[in-house]
Amino acid sequence: MMGSQKNIVLLLADQDVRGFTLIEMLVGMTMGLLILAGLTSMFVSMNDASRAVSSRSDQMGNLYLASHIMQAELRESQDLCWDATKNRIIYRPLDSIIPLDTTACNTVDASQGSFEFRPAKTGHPTPYICWDRPNKTRCEELIRGMSASNPSGLVASQSANSIWTITLTSSYLNENKANKTLSLRFKTWKRN
Repeated sequence: MMGSQKNIVLLLADQDVRGFTLIEMLVGMTMGLLILAGLTSMFVSMNDASRAVSSRSDQMGNLYLASHIMQAELRESQDLCWDATKNRIIYRPLDSIIPLDTTACNTVDASQGSFEFRPAKTGHPTPYICWDRPNKTRCEELIRGMSASNPSGLVASQSANSIWTITLTSSYLNENKANKTLSLRFKTWKRN
């Protein structure tokens, strides 16, 4: 039995069995860390891009919905005007008997409505558009996250043929977490 154990030890000694050297281990670990860093960087950039696309599409959807609500209200109006001092559109619905002073355009009667741009304040961390519905007691938030830059988040202008162009400007966060503007423009006219 003793002789067979010697043969096994001699056989093992004859084979050239080597492990990794310290340099090989360091090179392998460095390559693994570089691959891991590249994968992490790719994951972070894909996550930022996904967040930016989501932010942009959410805000575009909000602008689209707000524009449809505004178009429906304004197209069912007898008169409308733009109050540039308060950044608001004032309109007179079909069922209102009180005329709208389109020359001064600075007061909203209870039977009239308006869409007004309001800056950020307590309770509203971002600028928003407030919808003062006809015969309602308070102005309700229609859309938030509007742009506070110049021009404001709501601008209206009238052409010579009584067609109104309304621009809604909002902001979203891009991949670099910077605010970018997003605009939606639509045309409307009062009912004949």
